[in-house]
Amino acid sequence: MRTFAHNEIYMILVFFIFIFLLGIVIGSFLGVVVDRSIEDKSIVSGRSACDHCRHKLSWLELIPVLSYIGLGGRCRSCHAKISLYYPVIEILTGLLFFLTVFSILGTSIFFDMFDIRYLFVTSYFLYIISSLVIVFFADLKYGIIPFKIVFAAIIITFLWYFLLPILHLQNLAIPFQALEDNYLFTYLISGLGALSFFFLIFLATKGKGMGFGDVVYAFLMGFILGFPNIVLGLYIAFLTGAFVAILLVLFRIKKLKGGSVPFGPFLILGTVISLFWGKPLIAIILRLLGV
Repeated sequence: MRTFAHNEIYMILVFFIFIFLLGIVIGSFLGVVVDRSIEDKSIVSGRSACDHCRHKLSWLELIPVLSYIGLGGRCRSCHAKISLYYPVIEILTGLLFFLTVFSILGTSIFFDMFDIRYLFVTSYFLYIISSLVIVFFADLKYGIIPFKIVFAAIIITFLWYFLLPILHLQNLAIPFQALEDNYLFTYLISGLGALSFFFLIFLATKGKGMGFGDVVYAFLMGFILGFPNIVLGLYIAFLTGAFVAILLVLFRIKKLKGGSVPFGPFLILGTVISLFWGKPLIAIILRLLGV
């Protein structure tokens, strides 16, 4: 095992702290995307404002996490409570950015971070993670999965698979995906299989048990995860969704639109867990089953 000098350890720590802070900043932007994509507003023009009094926020009020803490979680103008949603999405994005980059580069940043191929791989997965964060909070906050975000992620993923052989990226040790010669076909079939399964549920329940946004997202989920990770991801989604729904019924919590539980956040949870830890989890399950 390689040992690191003190200056190397310092550089590694600084690098990953930077990645975490970058994720927090991106998370602040994603929070804006969530709101404006639902309201069909431009994400690049127009200043952010208080949800209650519409006070235009200054740059001091837009510093991720720190502004929320400094203002005591209240608007400086009307003193209304600022939703905890904003610092949560910022911190969560920071953690996911750290986890993504660390999973790809590990501690070999001195070699890999300057390899344009690893930069391409990292950029793709950070984009996917950002898209998942938007879908998660859009469905959680508004009960809507933004189609534009999902479709854009599907197109980017198509380009990703198309460029893999051209840039010889399939030769890299990509921890998130097992790439064989027929990887595009495998992942495409996984996406179509997940979409078909959800579409049947959508038809059987006449849209009451499954929204069409979930159907569209199911394709992206399968397209990203492939087989057998898609099976694990769906299992986690249905299991956690059923568990939370039972708890909500038991404690008579009625804060969900239409009295139903948005399923998108659970699909995202299943996607993220399967993306990062699908291989070891499946290996454990198969070992327990004696397969």
